[in-house]
Amino acid sequence: MRAARTIAVGLLGLCLALPQLSHAASDDAEVQSLNAQLDQLSADPVLGNLALGEQARARDAIAAVGNAGRHERPHYLFIAEQRVELARAAAQVEADQNQLDQLQRDHDHIMLEASQADADAARAELAKQRLQYQAAVEQAQMLQQQGAAYSQQAQQAQAEADQAKKLASAQARAAALARKEADLAEAATRALRGPGSDNTASGSSTPAASLVLSDASFPGGGDVLSASRSRRLAAFAQAHAGQTIRIVPRAASGQRVLAGRRAVSVRDALVAGGADASRIHIRAIQDGGTGASVEVSAGP
Repeated sequence: MRAARTIAVGLLGLCLALPQLSHAASDDAEVQSLNAQLDQLSADPVLGNLALGEQARARDAIAAVGNAGRHERPHYLFIAEQRVELARAAAQVEADQNQLDQLQRDHDHIMLEASQADADAARAELAKQRLQYQAAVEQAQMLQQQGAAYSQQAQQAQAEADQAKKLASAQARAAALARKEADLAEAATRALRGPGSDNTASGSSTPAASLVLSDASFPGGGDVLSASRSRRLAAFAQAHAGQTIRIVPRAASGQRVLAGRRAVSVRDALVAGGADASRIHIRAIQDGGTGASVEVSAGP
C-alpha cells in the first residue's frame, strides 16, 4: 500500500510537471527565434551596423527571459520581442535617415555644381557684354573720327566752293572788262576808219573767211577750247595773217556771260597761233541761236 501510494504521488507530480516542461520548451523556442532574428539583423549588410544600442538592449532583454521566474517569464518574453522589433525598426529608420542624408548631400552637390555652372555662364555673359561694349566704344570712336573727317571735308568743299564762286565772279568781271575793252577798241577803230568802214571792203560786205565755234568746241560746257579747235584757230590765224579778224559772240537767253568768256578764249587762241592782237576785234554780244557760240571772220 505504501508503495502504491508512493507511485501515485510520483505520477501526480509528473503530471503536474509535464505542462511546466512543455511551457519551458516553448519559451526556449521563442528565445531561440528572437536570437535568430537578432542575429539576422546583425548580419544584414545594410542594417547590421546601425542602431547598435537598440540591438544590445534587445540581447539583454532576451537574456533576461532566461533568468526570469516562471510567472515573470511571459512579461520578459514580451519585452524581448518588443526590443527585437524596436532594434529592427531603429536600424531601418537610421538606414533611411542615412539614405536621406546622402540624397541631401547629392542634392547639395548638384545645386553647388548648378550654381558654379550659373556663375560660369554669368562670367561668360559678362565677358561677352564687355567685348560688345568695347566693340561699341571702338565703333563710336571710329564713327566720331569719320564724322570729324567728313566735317573737315565738308569745310574744305565749302571753302573750295567759295573760292570757285570768287573765281567765277572774277572771271565774269574779267569778261565784262574784256567786252568793254573790245567795245572801246571797236569804237576807236570806227573813229579812225570813218563811217562805213566796219563791214565793207572794196564795196563788198562778204568776209573773206569765217569760222563758227559752237558749244561742242568747248568741252565740259566751260570756256576752254578743245585741242582740235585750238589748232584750227592757230591755222586760221596763220592763213589770215595781216588781215583783220572779227570775233562775234552769240548767246541764247541766260548765256551772255559764257559767250563773252568764250570770245576772250578764242581771241587768246588766235594770238597764241600767231595773229596780231591789234588786228583782232571782239564785237558786242548778239542774241540768238542756242547755247553760246562764237563766230570768227577775217577780212581786209
